[in-house]
Amino acid sequence: MDPVTVVAATSAALAAGAYLNAKWSVGIDLQNLHYDRAWGKRFAAFIDALGDTVTVYHMFARVDPHVEALWFEGKSWTYGELKKDVDRLAAYLESQGVKKGDVVATFMTNSPEMYITFMALSKLSAVAGMVNVNLRDDTLKYCLEVSTANTVISTPDLASFVVGDRRHFTINLGNFDNTPHPTDKTITYLTSNSLPTPHTISPPAKATVADLSALIFTSGTTGKPKACAIRNHLMCLTATPTSRDASNASKYFPLRTYSPLPLFHGTAFFTGVCYSLGTSGTLCIARKFSTSRFFKDVTESKATRILYVGELCRYLVTSPPSPYDKAHSCIVASGNGLRGEIWEKFKERFNIPEIREFYRSTEGLAKFDNVASGVWGAGKVGFAGPIRRFMETDTFIVRVDESTGEPWRHPVTGFCQRVKLGEPGEAIGRVKSRALLTEYLNNEKATNEKIMHDVFAKGDMWQKMGDLVVMEPSGWVRFHDRMGDTFRWKGENVSAGEVRDHIAKLAGVLDAVVYGVKLDSYDGQAGAAALTIDVPEALFMQDFYASLKKTGLPSYAMPRLIRIAKEIEANATFKKSKNDLIKKSWKQAEAGTDKLYWLDGQTYRPLDDVAWGGIESGRAKL
Repeated sequence: MDPVTVVAATSAALAAGAYLNAKWSVGIDLQNLHYDRAWGKRFAAFIDALGDTVTVYHMFARVDPHVEALWFEGKSWTYGELKKDVDRLAAYLESQGVKKGDVVATFMTNSPEMYITFMALSKLSAVAGMVNVNLRDDTLKYCLEVSTANTVISTPDLASFVVGDRRHFTINLGNFDNTPHPTDKTITYLTSNSLPTPHTISPPAKATVADLSALIFTSGTTGKPKACAIRNHLMCLTATPTSRDASNASKYFPLRTYSPLPLFHGTAFFTGVCYSLGTSGTLCIARKFSTSRFFKDVTESKATRILYVGELCRYLVTSPPSPYDKAHSCIVASGNGLRGEIWEKFKERFNIPEIREFYRSTEGLAKFDNVASGVWGAGKVGFAGPIRRFMETDTFIVRVDESTGEPWRHPVTGFCQRVKLGEPGEAIGRVKSRALLTEYLNNEKATNEKIMHDVFAKGDMWQKMGDLVVMEPSGWVRFHDRMGDTFRWKGENVSAGEVRDHIAKLAGVLDAVVYGVKLDSYDGQAGAAALTIDVPEALFMQDFYASLKKTGLPSYAMPRLIRIAKEIEANATFKKSKNDLIKKSWKQAEAGTDKLYWLDGQTYRPLDDVAWGGIESGRAKL
């Protein structure tokens, strides 16, 4: 073949390859498959290195003692310095009868005390029941009972809220010196001076990947909190360095991660505590989230990574400008729930090059990328091109029966069906080992509700993720809605998340929550929306219907009831409790400072007593 022909053939091949790569994203698929294999090898090697003591404490103890482990309110501790207090506390708890497998409830504010307590319990292979510190009275009592703990460890600021007759320790190692000592004589007050230094350091308790390590409670936004029983396997999985980080270690390591999220929350615990241990990194924590202090802390702690949940980013974007907005060293923001309308605003205002939106929950793990995280566009949670989809065996999106909300089953075979590209469906993940499955503690019914059998073949087992997602024709996967977060109105299924996304596009909207309200005189549930706005209310509501219509929202999905509030309450993990909103009255006299409206034809009018009477009696044509 003459040189000209060779050049022509080579050029044609390159052009064809470039076309196929652009059309089918072959390069991304091949890279992610390579990442998958590399991560799998690191994961196996990580567990192997832990030997017969597969615990978070063992991860902690293996790190170079001279490396900075923790930053808190301007102070820092090395791994070696923390280990001394961890070993002292573990020895004391062991002398008090705490042993492997015991559940000890921790009711603790973000602090070195909380970090040290968890490591000490891990050394004993006891189970830390990490209770939401915002709970009080009956709900707190309920969670303590669910945990089965006979012992509670608190920080002094929370000690007085603990209920029941359980043995109670409260601990202050120097970070609660301005907090009054508890007056209850039944509480044992532990300080650095009162913890004895053992003559010999006992070895850590042995543990397997299947042993329990912690309890992380669900948020309880749709019911009572459930205790997710976290095994050492999941701790190791979330501690293993991602391929994106490992493939460019000089850029991403040493890692310094800042998190104001509560450590009892999965995002902060897994991607903060566990990932810092697995990468020999530094965890920088705040006592609580503060918009005014956030980037000041990020700057002063020299953090290279921040953790977020979506609403946190919304608060930051709407906060006043600060000299710290771009003075920091952060190059990655990692988390979940960042809405599309906030994504670019957040990235540009705070000059953060990478935003990594991962798809993971405390209850389960779905993989659309290299197991842990990826860098996507706004609203995306992963990518899978044709090659990746062809080779995928563990994560699928299945069709959902709209009438039942359950995965659809073929009337003849009884098997489930994967959705087509562009169609919403529920994400499910293969259960390879029931022994390693994250279960709800002492709640077999709730655990079994998340497990599916005989999905694609007799004998297989899968876990439902509880989310509706869509794989677009391009291969990008985006979050669509939370399962059960739909309501039926006028014979149509309405997605609360989709309506919320349409509302969020409107100028002046700061925050929005959409939900269904049962009205006695009407079939189905009427759509309701709670909004916070930063524009004149009268003008906003005057144009609300027309503006919302322009976004493409169909008429049947238009919210029938609107609540304008100064603030929409959120829990400690920045989730809005729809249960609380559903319980609120739609009588203006009982609504406090909230302003109420109803949809009269194509106009939103104030919801006065006359209008509400018409709705209650069914006379109003909603």
